[in-house]
Amino acid sequence: MQSTAAREPLTVAHDDSAQDDLLAAVDLPPPVEAAPRRAPSLETGVVRGTASGLLVELGGGPVIARRAKSCLVAPDAGDRVLCAKDGDQVFVLAVLEGEAGATTRVVAEGDLKVQATGRLGLGAGDQIEIAAAREVGLFAGKLQVRAQAAAAAIEELGLVGGSLEAHLQKAVVVAERMEARAGRLVQRAKQAFRFVEALEQVRAGVFDLRAEGLAAVRGENTIVAARTLAKLDGEQVKIG
Repeated sequence: MQSTAAREPLTVAHDDSAQDDLLAAVDLPPPVEAAPRRAPSLETGVVRGTASGLLVELGGGPVIARRAKSCLVAPDAGDRVLCAKDGDQVFVLAVLEGEAGATTRVVAEGDLKVQATGRLGLGAGDQIEIAAAREVGLFAGKLQVRAQAAAAAIEELGLVGGSLEAHLQKAVVVAERMEARAGRLVQRAKQAFRFVEALEQVRAGVFDLRAEGLAAVRGENTIVAARTLAKLDGEQVKIG
């Protein structure tokens, strides 16, 4: 029979004094305390240059700063700006004042979207310009344009629509070449005049010309030709 002492686990005692002697023998440098982080602060300055980044003159001297994302007005040289100092980083938060009469430029890095849950108005005392290098798109359920005068210079125009209605006092169209294609064309006018200097041709499956009063065909040379039948009908027919 196995004895009770043989079944008990073997316990090894640890001597901490040897570990303390080893640590004492190693010459370790004293722990370095981390420098306290300076709290962010605000300071005003003057922009000295914008060629390669923003060079802002602060109280401690000129520094390179970045425009904050919320600062949409692009600073120009000579502008007085409000800056935030966070460690080694300096951000321009706002443009406080600039040169009198200078243009204010709203600049955003990347895409910019202006959105309102209600109405959005855009107004100017003098002029509004919209320019894009590639494309300008207008998307609306209803589009209204009101102006006393309008001028458009377009090299190529494509218009696709379901219905067009125009009320004009006078319309003048000057074109080098004009083509119109329609399934059905109806024109109504009190008076119509056509002046053709060279040639005018009308080709139709059926050509019907009617006049309430006089129908006159005049020319230096007049030819009426029919492949099958030519008919003159009237109460009086005079030739010559």
